Amino acid sequence: MLLNKFWRSKSGNFTLVLGLGLPVILTAVAFATDVSTLMRAKSNLQNALDSANLASSHLGDLDITRNDAFNRYFQANVGHGELGNAQATLTVDKGVNFVKTKAVASADVNLNFAFLFGDSKHIVVNASAVESNNQLEVVLVLDNTGSMAGARMTALRTATKSLLDTLEAAKSPTRKIRASLVPFVTAVNVNGDGFDPSWIDMDGKSSTNGVNFPVIDGKRPNHMALFKQLKKTGWTDAGWNGTGWKGCVEARPGAYNISDTPPDPAKPDTLFVPYFAPDDPEDAQKPSGSYGNSDKYYNNSYLNDVSDKTRLAQSGINILGIDLSNLLGNLIELLSPDDRAAREKIAKYVAPAKELITEIGSPITVGPNRACPTPVVPLTDDFDKLRKAASQMTEWNGSGTNVSEGLSWGMRVLSPAAPYTDGAPWKTPGISKIVLLLTDGENVVYGASQQLTKSDYTSYGYLAGGRFGSDNQTTAARNVDGWTKSVCTQLKDQGVQIYTMVLQSDTAANRALYSACASDPNGYYAVNDPTKLPDVFQQIANKFSKLQLTN
Repeated sequence: MLLNKFWRSKSGNFTLVLGLGLPVILTAVAFATDVSTLMRAKSNLQNALDSANLASSHLGDLDITRNDAFNRYFQANVGHGELGNAQATLTVDKGVNFVKTKAVASADVNLNFAFLFGDSKHIVVNASAVESNNQLEVVLVLDNTGSMAGARMTALRTATKSLLDTLEAAKSPTRKIRASLVPFVTAVNVNGDGFDPSWIDMDGKSSTNGVNFPVIDGKRPNHMALFKQLKKTGWTDAGWNGTGWKGCVEARPGAYNISDTPPDPAKPDTLFVPYFAPDDPEDAQKPSGSYGNSDKYYNNSYLNDVSDKTRLAQSGINILGIDLSNLLGNLIELLSPDDRAAREKIAKYVAPAKELITEIGSPITVGPNRACPTPVVPLTDDFDKLRKAASQMTEWNGSGTNVSEGLSWGMRVLSPAAPYTDGAPWKTPGISKIVLLLTDGENVVYGASQQLTKSDYTSYGYLAGGRFGSDNQTTAARNVDGWTKSVCTQLKDQGVQIYTMVLQSDTAANRALYSACASDPNGYYAVNDPTKLPDVFQQIANKFSKLQLTN
C-alpha cells in the first residue's frame, strides 16, 4: 500500500524529474559541443592544409621553395585554439608539363567527454592540387542563329571576349595557348584565314553539287560556276567576296558529313560543295524581291520571276518547286558554244533575268548566301584578331540550327589533317585540346513546311531532297541530334575535353544530348540568364587554364 501510494503521489514531481533529467540534458549539451568543436576543428585544419597546398603547387618552384612555402602557410593558418600537435606532410609528383601535390595533415582536438572520444580526438584531412602547364588548343563553337538576337548575342560577345582575355593572360614563354572561333547557323563559313581553294569542289564533281537544280542533257549546274556567272553577266555583285561566294559550304555526302577526312580531289565526295541557295518562287505570301523567316512559306525570293510560269511548268524545268527560270538563263553561257541544241533547249523556256536583289548585311538575308555567318578563325595566338572576330558575330535568321555542322568544323580545326592543319596530332603529350559548345535551342530544320521544298535551303540542301534521311522536319532534326552525338564521341575518343552550354533552352532533349556530349556530366551548363553567360565562360576557362584544388 505504501509503495503504491508513493508511486501515485504527485508531490515534488518537477524536482524529481529535473533531478533525473538534468544529467541527461547536460550530457547532450556537452556532446553537441564536442561534435561542434570537432567539425570546426576539422574545417580549420582542412582550410589550413588547402592554403598550404596551393601555395606549394606552382610548376616553376624549386623543391626547397615549395616545401618552405608549404610549411609556412600551414603554420600560419592552422593557429592554435582547439587544435594541438598539428602536423602536415607534402608529396609532389612533378612532370615536364604539370605538378601534382598531395598533402595530409593531422591534429589532436581537446574535448569534454574523454570517455567517449578518448583524452583527445585525433583528426586527419587530405588535400591535392594540380597545376598543368599543358599547351592549349581551344575551339569555341558558337550558335549564331536568329534566336540569338538581342541580349543573347550581346552576352555571347562579352563572354567570348572575357574568355579570350583569360586565355591570353595564361600564356607564358613556356606555355603556348591558341584559340579558334567557329560560328555556325545551319552551315559554317570557311572563307577566312587559312582558306585553301583545293578544299572546294570547284568543278561540280561531287555527287551533291547541283542536286537542287534540274539536269539538262545529263548535266547539272556547278555552284561555283553559277556564282562566277552571276558576276560575269553584270548582275549586282552585292558585295560578295571575290567570285560572289561568301564562304559557307554544304555538308559532305554520306559518312563524310561529320568526319575529319581530308579533302582529296581524287575523291570528289570528300570535297566541300559551295553553299548556293536557289531563288525561291514568288507567291502570294512572298512577292517579288521579298524575303523573311516564315516557317510555312518560301523565304528566299531574290530574282524577279518574269518568265511564263505556265509554260515553264509544262516544260518540266522545275525541281522541288523552285522557280529556276532566271538562273537557267545564265546556264546557257556555261555550255560549250558548239552545244547549240542544249543552248536552244534552255533558251526556249527561260526569259532573261532582270536583276539580282542586293544582299544586305542584316540578320535576315536574301540571295545565294542566305544565313551564312562570319568566317571560321582557325587556331591562332593572335588574341586581338580573335576578339575582333568575336565582336563581329551577329545572328542570322533562316534555315534552322545544325549543331553537328558547327562541331564537325570544330573537330576539323583541331585535327592535324586538312582542311585545317594547325592542330597538333591527337593525344600529343603536353597539349590539351578543348571544345566549348554553346547553343540556344534544339537542332531544327526550318522553313517552307507547306511548300514542295518542305524547308529553307540548308547545308543538306532541301528537306524534300532526302539528305536528312527523312522529309519530316521533326525526324530530320532528331537525325541531326544523332550526328551531333557522333561528333562528340569522335572528339572524346581523341582525348578532347568538351564543355557544353545551353542558353535559355534547358529542355529534356537538350539536357540528354549535351550532358552526354560533355566529357563529364558536370561539364554541361544550363544558363537561364544571358547576363550570367560571361561568368559561366569564366568558370569553364578556370577549369583548364589555372591552378586548382582537386580534392
